[in-house]
Amino acid sequence: MRLYHGWIIFAILLAFNVSPTHAEMSSSNFQIKWDTISQGGSENASSASYRLYDTVGNIGAGSSSGSTFNLQAGYRAGVFDQTILFNVLSQVTSSERAAMNLVGNIITTDPSGLIVGNLVALIQDKGQTQVAAVGQITSIGVGTVTIDEFADGGTLPTIDGTNDVVYLLEGETLDFQELTDTEVKTAIIGMEVSTDVVGGYTVQVFDDGNLRIGTEEISDVLDGSVTVGQTEYGGRSSDTTISDSTFDTQDTGFTTDFQTVVEKNEASFSDRHFMTLKASISSAVENGTYSHALSFIISGNF
Repeated sequence: MRLYHGWIIFAILLAFNVSPTHAEMSSSNFQIKWDTISQGGSENASSASYRLYDTVGNIGAGSSSGSTFNLQAGYRAGVFDQTILFNVLSQVTSSERAAMNLVGNIITTDPSGLIVGNLVALIQDKGQTQVAAVGQITSIGVGTVTIDEFADGGTLPTIDGTNDVVYLLEGETLDFQELTDTEVKTAIIGMEVSTDVVGGYTVQVFDDGNLRIGTEEISDVLDGSVTVGQTEYGGRSSDTTISDSTFDTQDTGFTTDFQTVVEKNEASFSDRHFMTLKASISSAVENGTYSHALSFIISGNF
């Protein structure tokens, strides 16, 4: 019994207009983020080819700095676009190579085909109960790669060279390669987020229907665990504190509805998470190339 399938992952970059952190005044009924002594201005002067935001009579507007501070003075200095940078990278299954040891952030593995700056996944005991972590390569040695820091699902992999592997994370297409009725196949989707949105961000996922070829489908997992010999498919997040879905505690099916897979309540830089996808089949499944599309959406928390 042999099956091949993959899917496309769409990453979305969103930017938001919000206020930065300033000395502010507030009560239970109001909040003034910042203020200046000015004489007026406009938020909506425009024509067919421009839009103008202006402030009249700012006192002391401009830039200044010292060894311990950077001052942007004036009302308009408090108005800027905060952004979310979102990167989604899938496991390159063909890049699999053995992981022989882990000491600190140094993985003993074959570094061929890897370069500084690559994101990689480190897997302990590849399969149904695998333990994973992701990180970025900062240097490459003879038979080693050094990672900046590992993001894991609460437990860092323990590497002893037995069924432990490293994958490159790159691109938007993921292939489980061959599925059989004797094992659960797994794959990693890595996510990296940088944002100055003070309230953090939320990542959600939805699909365009079950894994399928024509009318044949691999159904969503329903009992919380993708199991050998059962025809089912789902995923689990490395975020262990999700408030409104079960991706943090069990294997969960993807649906056409938005479901939360990552939540963060503060601004972040190069914040990393990952999804572990799992698929299994029974001997009754028809041969073919099964596929579907997953879309990941990120939004700021306000």
